[in-house]
Amino acid sequence: MIELFNIIISFIIFFLFSFFPITHKYTNKLALSDGRSHFEIFFLNLLINFLFLLFLSFTEIKFLIYFYLVIFFSIILNLKFFVSKIFLNKIKNVIFLFFIFLNLIIYVSIVSDPTLSWDGQKNWYYKAQNFFYEYNFFDLNETKGVKYYPHFGSLLWGFFWKTSYLEYEYFGRLIFIYIFLTSIFALCQLIKKNSFLEFLTISILVLICFDSFLTKGYQELLVFSFLIFVSISIYKYILGKKKLDLIICFICLNMLPWIKNEGYIYVLIFNLSLIFTIKNFSNKNSLIFFIFFSLFFLLIKKIIFYEFLDINLTHGSNLEFTFELLALKKFMTSMLIGLTVVFFKYKIWLLIFASIYILLYKTKISSQETKVISFFIINLFLYILTIFVIYYNFLNHEYGIDWWIDNSLDRILFQVSGFFVLFLILVIKYKKNYILK
Repeated sequence: MIELFNIIISFIIFFLFSFFPITHKYTNKLALSDGRSHFEIFFLNLLINFLFLLFLSFTEIKFLIYFYLVIFFSIILNLKFFVSKIFLNKIKNVIFLFFIFLNLIIYVSIVSDPTLSWDGQKNWYYKAQNFFYEYNFFDLNETKGVKYYPHFGSLLWGFFWKTSYLEYEYFGRLIFIYIFLTSIFALCQLIKKNSFLEFLTISILVLICFDSFLTKGYQELLVFSFLIFVSISIYKYILGKKKLDLIICFICLNMLPWIKNEGYIYVLIFNLSLIFTIKNFSNKNSLIFFIFFSLFFLLIKKIIFYEFLDINLTHGSNLEFTFELLALKKFMTSMLIGLTVVFFKYKIWLLIFASIYILLYKTKISSQETKVISFFIINLFLYILTIFVIYYNFLNHEYGIDWWIDNSLDRILFQVSGFFVLFLILVIKYKKNYILK
């Protein structure tokens, strides 16, 4: 019973973090002027708070001080709204009730089976424990596990573990679920003006994207969610050319290397895709600054991790390629089997490829959204090419390519899928009248 109480307290804490520093007063203005959903603004508040936490992780300032300040100001500045009939009516909204319901259901499932996976237990847990005891980034040298793994996900885990009522570690992991669901609800609100279709799409996405195994200490749900917001913000920027969308996109994208080292690849591929398509954008200067500062912040992270220079994304492979016929045949066979397993495990990929086909060959779309689709397809091609190059290199690894495919390919493709779920939303947006017949 006490754990159920703590689950509710955890949700309330996440909710309060979603209402500060952009309070309800300004939320309505943003929603009306920029057409942003409340779930987008929830995430924007979380993002601002997360940036402060990331900064604090390099200082001696205690995290609990920041926690109490956010809770205090969130309550005080939104108190009038929280006790109003407007708030009560918003809570009664079927989509918001569904959001609460899904959060609580998944929280209960995690609490009922809080075991950690191997990677979660041997690596990420110790980083989270570091922040639970209010140590900082520079103390990570003394923790167990892989030293060069980035720490942002574990920072959130440790922070909300520390601030939970019972201080059990698995309550810290619940924030990943809150972010995951916020991203899906925000994405589905691009459909607009159809609560039933929105409800149905959310249900399908949660059903086929949520993997309870990834709640056992892994960081993939966090990467998946941030990539969804990268896709939302660049989509809105291409259509509306609002700089706030580009700023949100920039922050979300450049947080990825602080979650997992694969984030380096995601940042580089996204910016390379921008270079390939920059002629399609009117405000080229903004994109040049975007690309420059993305590379600059990658360099900054590299410098900060100067004591942990071993950040080889292939985990020890040497990037020596041998193009022998037998090796190539072995590689293609292993990858084909691995990709088949992944696509049926994470069926979202089947929907993504089907959506691309429908958008390209079965749908009349605007010229602006053609630019969106072109940009995303270039990203997809570069992701596929990069994955093949990296895994080909594992032919020479002591564990062998089959071990790497079995233990990592599914998680890599899952987190990348977050960026491309937008294809499905665009199909539903264009075909919603046909779907509802």
